[in-house]
Amino acid sequence: MAGQGVITVFGLFVLRQDEVGVRLTLGRFSGVVQPGLGFNVPIIHKVIKTKSSLQTIDLPEQQIVLSGNISVIISGNLNFRVKAPDRALLAVDNYRYSIQQLALTTIADVLGSKTIEEVRGAKLKIAEEIEAIVSRTASNWGLADVDIRLTDARMDEGLQRAMMRETEARKEANAIKIKAESDKYVAGIFAEAADSLAKSPGAMTLRVLQTLSDVSNDKTTIVVPVPIDLLTRQSPSPVDISSATSATSESPELLVNVPDVPMGKIKIRGDKAVAVCPACNARYDVTAILGESKVDAAPEIPGQQIQCKRCGQIFTLPEVD
Repeated sequence: MAGQGVITVFGLFVLRQDEVGVRLTLGRFSGVVQPGLGFNVPIIHKVIKTKSSLQTIDLPEQQIVLSGNISVIISGNLNFRVKAPDRALLAVDNYRYSIQQLALTTIADVLGSKTIEEVRGAKLKIAEEIEAIVSRTASNWGLADVDIRLTDARMDEGLQRAMMRETEARKEANAIKIKAESDKYVAGIFAEAADSLAKSPGAMTLRVLQTLSDVSNDKTTIVVPVPIDLLTRQSPSPVDISSATSATSESPELLVNVPDVPMGKIKIRGDKAVAVCPACNARYDVTAILGESKVDAAPEIPGQQIQCKRCGQIFTLPEVD
């Protein structure tokens, strides 16, 4: 029993404001005793008192296996108030111990079906669920205003480290995904900008000037003016001379006896003769120039000269590969 007998002096006793009692007459319940001065008939009456204010009980730590076979250690506290002292003192042997054990059992039952994420992220909601179950039984014991709080939910240190690594890996993967999506989006914008600049040479010039203006704001940077056409000029790409079919159809300009010019080459590819400029690797079909009789044999044409239409280089055709 959680109550205590009152001390009487000549049959008189006093209950404080935060106390309430029950009167037993010859061992039977005969009424509730309110705070203040009271009178007992010795031997006939007995008054048992208890607290009427809010009471708090610590819920000791208990190990619970959650859904997924994860073991956690749960602790908390329980608050309640005695509303019907006759039932609290007479219907239950020890209402404080009884409600504590009821709360611990209910916590184990409810949390056994929860995951670790639910326990860590929704402790208040779980506590309300436990509180509703405990309150239904506690009301039969004359107890009310039941309030349960889960103060701690701890896991084994090894399990904590494993979950931390898993969380970090998940966050890192999410960050990589977001960065990849951002790069894809930015690449699309850059591609559109490049297309726009390619269609408008003037816009490209303005962009270059803007970049130079931005760079010039840094006093540690030296800006050297360079003609825009030099920046945008494309150097001739290497020419593949493995096939005569890619030679230009333009006829080279024929020259004779121009002194001090480099020698070019003639490549025989099938039934065609291709002249290769030694300066820019431009190719010219010179089959008609050499004549049909010169295609199958190695022509020796000292003094035969042509001028490249791409770079203007004059060269001779002294040999055939």
